[in-house]
Amino acid sequence: MKLTNKLRIATVSVVISFTGVSTSVAQAAQFFDFQYSFPSYEANGTAISASGILTTTDLDPIKNNYTITGISGTRTVEGITEKIIELLSPGEYGTNDNLLNASMPLLTKNGFSYRVSGSGEDGNGNVNVFYSSFSEGYSEFSSNVDYGNFSVTSRPIPEPYTIGGSLVALGFGWWAKRKRAVAS
Repeated sequence: MKLTNKLRIATVSVVISFTGVSTSVAQAAQFFDFQYSFPSYEANGTAISASGILTTTDLDPIKNNYTITGISGTRTVEGITEKIIELLSPGEYGTNDNLLNASMPLLTKNGFSYRVSGSGEDGNGNVNVFYSSFSEGYSEFSSNVDYGNFSVTSRPIPEPYTIGGSLVALGFGWWAKRKRAVAS
């Protein structure tokens, strides 16, 4: 009996020390709130705006950018709000590369592309947002809008549960249950 208790205590000790060896799950994604507004070229035209959430990979420290892997939100044009349905793969609409830079400018000249529930800029629901170094501004691939504002704000990610922390909780629960059973 004493040997069994010592073995249990040793097992719990190993699990506790295991958690100190950095067993946290690596963060697989970053989240950014995005927003943009582009004025119309035409005097009586309507501005285009959009907002939502971009999901990206972790920062690539060598290239200093994130790869956008998902999108959600809405886009408003001519008073009609369209739901953003999906991110388009790189090269699927124009030459989009779906990169988000960690510093200015936030987008590349190829930008990112997505599909909306309405007709979009190409009539098929596709939209491309990009940065123009020539005009030093952001815009949508369209002849109807000028250059405007594009911004992102990092969203906090809750601390992920750790494998080791879960094992400690399980081990402690088992140990406490066993201790109560032995005491009765």
